[in-house]
Amino acid sequence: MEHDHRVLITNDNPEKLMPLFKERYPDLAIRFLSDADTLDATLAEFNPTVIFAYPGEPVPKSKFPVMINYPSVQWISNSGAGVEHMGQWNPKEKIVTNASGVNAPFLAQYTIAAHMSANIGMPLYARQQRQKLWRMEEWQPFDDRRFCIIGLGNIGQAVAGYAKALNLRVVGTRGTARPTPNVDEVYDSDNIMRALTGAEFVSVHTALTPETKGMISDDAFAAMADGAIFLNASRGAVVDEDALLRALDSGKVKTAILDVFQQEPLPKDHPLWEHENVIVTPHMADSVKDWHVNNARAFCDNLDRWLAGDQLQNIVDPKKGY
Repeated sequence: MEHDHRVLITNDNPEKLMPLFKERYPDLAIRFLSDADTLDATLAEFNPTVIFAYPGEPVPKSKFPVMINYPSVQWISNSGAGVEHMGQWNPKEKIVTNASGVNAPFLAQYTIAAHMSANIGMPLYARQQRQKLWRMEEWQPFDDRRFCIIGLGNIGQAVAGYAKALNLRVVGTRGTARPTPNVDEVYDSDNIMRALTGAEFVSVHTALTPETKGMISDDAFAAMADGAIFLNASRGAVVDEDALLRALDSGKVKTAILDVFQQEPLPKDHPLWEHENVIVTPHMADSVKDWHVNNARAFCDNLDRWLAGDQLQNIVDPKKGY
């Protein structure tokens, strides 16, 4: 097939990805960029039509608007799910896709493992172990307890499957309320408080948009059951961190498992580091072995569609942010 596409791939470790691309596209003009300082020169010299970019590896998120708005670029594929760093683009002139769903099963495993650990009381026992304290606490099984998923996209639905298998009563929110596998009650995004009411477990997996920024507020925490277990693996800005700290200090939230934060890395003087009822993980929920390669394979499947003139998967609506 004749084409004049030029593909730029930004990645810190191109040696891991090169064999995959060379095997699948021996005749396609492909260039790897592993030094952010060379971005402007590479764009000017190579004039890519397609960019496959790993945010922050090595190109910082602040440079993504430069890439999408470069004149030769027609399509940019973001290797993560969130595209809030992309800025604004005209969907009639540029196409943006994301990697939504590629690592959803792995992030769902992190989520359920974290909820199970917190429910059993592992954070407490870790503290007791450091004190050499032998003291047993009873724990309540999952059966028929309310598990609320904020954001029933690919990840949220994968979480729902695990939660339902554990006999939890699964409720959740999505843009439009409609029947969703493994979810007992589905609410639209305007009815988040109804979904949260009485929830003993809350798992946040929604995209960051102007509408979702700060949506997990004092009111949201107040709607939850007393002693709720709360997890955020979406974007830090979805949660009002001051409200979360108030909920933790009051006991409204028993345990918070946080993989994302308003500022990353989490500043060393942030109170969340020291709170005894918080588990901090460094934005690693879907950082499974070979995740870079998994995302590259998904991009290649989409690139096949692009070269064939077919509809791409995971096209992002700039108004919705997903």
